[in-house]
Amino acid sequence: MGKTVRYVTSVITLAVCTALNPASAAQDNRGITVKTDRLALVIGNAAYPTAPLKNPVNDAEDIGKSLSAIGFKVALHRNADKRTMEEAIRNFGRQLKGGAVGVFYFAGHGMQVEGQNYLIPVNAKIESESDIRYEAVDASLLLGKMEDAGNSLNIVILDACRNNPFSRNFRNAAAGLARMDAPTGSLIAYSTAPGSVAADGADRNGVFTKHFIRHLATPNLTVEQVLKRVRVDVAQETNQRQIPWESSSLMGEFFFNVAPSAAPAQALRSGGRFDGAWDVVVECPDVTEGTSFAKGYILRFTAEVREGALSGQHRNRGEPGSLTVAGRIQPDGTAELKANGVTDGPGYTLKQVVRGTPYAYRVSARFEDVRGSGNRIEERPCKYSFSKK
Repeated sequence: MGKTVRYVTSVITLAVCTALNPASAAQDNRGITVKTDRLALVIGNAAYPTAPLKNPVNDAEDIGKSLSAIGFKVALHRNADKRTMEEAIRNFGRQLKGGAVGVFYFAGHGMQVEGQNYLIPVNAKIESESDIRYEAVDASLLLGKMEDAGNSLNIVILDACRNNPFSRNFRNAAAGLARMDAPTGSLIAYSTAPGSVAADGADRNGVFTKHFIRHLATPNLTVEQVLKRVRVDVAQETNQRQIPWESSSLMGEFFFNVAPSAAPAQALRSGGRFDGAWDVVVECPDVTEGTSFAKGYILRFTAEVREGALSGQHRNRGEPGSLTVAGRIQPDGTAELKANGVTDGPGYTLKQVVRGTPYAYRVSARFEDVRGSGNRIEERPCKYSFSKK
């Protein structure tokens, strides 16, 4: 059997928050106290001889400017070779040992070999699978140096996109980047689900990076809130073809950008803004995958929001055709809801499962004061519409 190789043009961001607002830190000591020193290593590789890219240098430059604007000291490398990348990562690890919070960002080609992720320098000569370990930079080098540094918070964001230009030389090739579970005190976020591909940008930046830069500048958002906003925007722009995803073991709340005039703890007390009754419409169109076909359907029901917690029910719980939707709406209006239902018949499912079979999925949603919208994350595409009564 040949080795499984998955390729991705990737953006890897170790995006770490700025210091907590002093008032907020005093009120909540459950998390980690983050020191104010902030360092960033940013690499953008585009000038590959056989497969040049459009966005990576632009993405890296714009990420660097955004991080500088919120207080990070940024080291920027454009079109770096293998030696430059490895030396920069090792030096970055040494600097983090002083307790600094760090940001690592890489934009360029990357690929996966047997579950291990690699970043591709511009001088890499990859003619077969066996070349990757010697010509590319192992992503575990970065994670290892950060672990050695012992700094308080690490967040890794992988922006996977484009197809493998070296696939013709590989025995097996598949799309997507490998999943890496987040060690304690860290968060790993992907621009799309592991094993899937992400959209390259038609303009200056990639789709994920464009939205990440925009929300990074918003004051008083936790890391999770920033990523939820990015997930909603990317899903909507790509018609659910790309759904950002993350794995987290963070122990506290961290903020990229804190406005001096407003403590984050105060912003978190606005959950009642969405309280009340909401009309919910679920629209799932006809869908075909290969020889499989599932009929479309529309569901209408009412959901109640109390202290930011949403709960809605279509038909009686547990009966065929029923659907339960529940989850918490964040103060910024983002929400990840859980939907649990029971099939109404084999014609409504791609796998033709029997009537009465339980199923579950997640919904990525955003709410305004009197309306909201969302998209089903797994399986078939479905759109959610919310209207406050």
